[in-house]
Parts: sequence; structure tokens; C-alpha cells
Amino acid sequence: MKQRITIILSLALLIGVLFLIALDLFNSSPSTEKNPCEYNIDKLKTIDPSIIHYKESGRFKPSSSKLNGIYIDNNSIIYVSGENEVQAFDKECKRKFGFKTDAPSNCIAVATEKDIYLGIGDHVEKYSNKGIKLKKWKEYSKKGFITSIAVNGDKVFVADAGNQIVLHYNSEGNLINIIGKKDKAKGIDGLIIPSMYLDVAVGSFDDLWVANPGRHELENFSFNGDLLSSWGVPSMELEGFAGCCNPVHFAILPNGYFVTYEKGLDRIKLYNQAGKFDCVVAGPKKTSGSIDLHCTFATLVNGLAVDSQGTIYALDATTNDIIIYKK
Repeated sequence: MKQRITIILSLALLIGVLFLIALDLFNSSPSTEKNPCEYNIDKLKTIDPSIIHYKESGRFKPSSSKLNGIYIDNNSIIYVSGENEVQAFDKECKRKFGFKTDAPSNCIAVATEKDIYLGIGDHVEKYSNKGIKLKKWKEYSKKGFITSIAVNGDKVFVADAGNQIVLHYNSEGNLINIIGKKDKAKGIDGLIIPSMYLDVAVGSFDDLWVANPGRHELENFSFNGDLLSSWGVPSMELEGFAGCCNPVHFAILPNGYFVTYEKGLDRIKLYNQAGKFDCVVAGPKKTSGSIDLHCTFATLVNGLAVDSQGTIYALDATTNDIIIYKK
């Protein structure tokens, strides 16, 4: 009998406690205290206009249905590639020539108008400006995925995001060496490519710059593959690179400054030669479409390029426009 009374009293007490908790939940006024764990993307996408030092000066739309690559040569000729086509435009954005390709390309680089390199799937193909395929290079491996090409004389550097390395070829497609592969003896931690974005550009001192998006860095290598330096930090603030893997695109201005693009927060920024943040070129929503900040294959910009005057060109992935930014 005593045990039954104890159980009944315990149940009554439990019901009373539950009642008070429910009453408190329904009657409490909303808390005005700021949540320290709140992740406010809208705030990160708001940029002080005083640090945006560039403006959109124009845009034009090539006729191709989908553009994946952009390149500008020393004569300010603009080349674009994509859905089975290559097109070239002069600095007034007037079409010079174009030709069809056998397959869609992911990227383009030009040594001369007679030597046009295209990244097509797992390999590189070399074309003339007449649309003649000069050579199909042998793939490094079947899991390769070519995302960027940089040219310096007879040296051709091919970013292979599938194999997470940069392949150094000569102009005939002979493999010279591999850059960016993990090598503890040389102090190289290796490239981390979570979402198939890997960009390369030739520097001003016979060197190569490689984006390492999984580490939120740009890394500087000699043509022999030695790691010379690196810069970049993971951060939601403007000075760093946000998300799982950024920057996904970059280019080097004639004065040695770097222009970078981050997917997710969708911002184009400028850094000096030492990797110190300088200014914003274009903030979020300056391109078309929208994207959430997470590890995704989607991006609003399919490529960056610069001309000899320091003008910046961005390839809008949503509209296929080429957007032109001037300081």
C-alpha cells in the first residue's frame, strides 16, 4: 500500500512539472538576446561600398549556348570556349573568328592564334584558328578532368582536377613533370579538390600559381615543381576565402595583383602581390542567379581573365554574358 501511494505521488509531481514547463513555453516572451551561434549569410553578403573599387563597364553575349572557358592574349583578343565551339573577339568585343569542336571544352588557353589549347574531359586538344584539330594529347589517366590551362612559351600547364595535380607538358604534348602532388620530403601537402575546381596561372617570374581550394590557398611553384610560397586563409570575412573550397577561379593582373572568385558568397576580390586583401571588384548579386554557401559543383562565374590594361573579365555562368569590370 505504501509503495502504491509513493508511485501515485511521483506521477502527480511529474504531471505538475510538465504542466509548468508547457505553461512557460507558451507564455514566455521572445528572447531579445543575440544567438552567438547564428550564421547570418545575408550579413556576409553585404559589402561596404567604399571598398568596392571597380565598376561594371559593359557586358556582351557570345552566341554559344554554354561557355565554360575564357582567355585573353597579349593583344587583348578575347577567346571563349564551351559547348562544341570556340569564338574570338577583339577588344571592342567584335567577333574575329570562330569554329566548331568535336566535344564541349572546360577551358581554353592560347599561345598564338595558331596554337589554341582546349581542355576536353580528361585530355587536351590543340587547334588552329581555322578550326583544324592539330593534335589530341594522351590523357594522364581515365579519371582526369581538365579545368584550366596556362601557357608560357613552349610550356603548357594543365590543371587536372580529377587527379588533383598540375601536368607540365611541352607544346607537343609530351609530359615534362607533375606539379602539386603530395611530397612530404619537399614540404608539399598536396592539392585538395572537393568540387572539381582547379585553376592555374603563370606568374611574372617564370613561376606558376595554383589554386588549392580545399586549403583556401594560392600556392606558388617553380616550373620544376618546387613549392616556393603560399598565401590565403579560410575565413568568412573579406580577407579570407569562405566555404568548403575557394577560390575556384583566379587571374593575375599585369601589376602582379591577384583577382579571385569565390563560389557560395559569390564575390570577386583583389589581393596584392603578397596576398594581402586590397579591395572588392564585385560583390554578391552582381552576376545572375543565386547559390547557397555549401560544398557544391555550381558556381555563378565560370572563369576570370584580365587584359594587358588591367581590365577584368568574368564569365557569367547563368546568362553566358562576359562582364567587364574597370577600376
